[in-house]
Amino acid sequence: MPTLEERIYDGNRARECLENEQFNWAFDSIKQELTNAWQASPARDVEGREKIFLTLQLLTKLKAALTSSLETGQLAEVERIYQQSLFERAKESLRL
Repeated sequence: MPTLEERIYDGNRARECLENEQFNWAFDSIKQELTNAWQASPARDVEGREKIFLTLQLLTKLKAALTSSLETGQLAEVERIYQQSLFERAKESLRL
């Protein structure tokens, strides 16, 4: 299992992707292009439509994986702050 710092690092990298204008533009453009191709494809082209559908599913999974990594990093950051707080309180109680 990744360490707290690794999860935070990975979450920050995922945030960079998800907040990157070029990434979002490319992602949305590809998704729109595939959607248009699927809508324009003849119903009898089952194999072609299936490939387009699977590619759209893959795009969705890519964004979901990045979002999951971002959220995991955010939770790890909360955990790190909590652990620091516990450490500080323990230090204070030893000083008394």
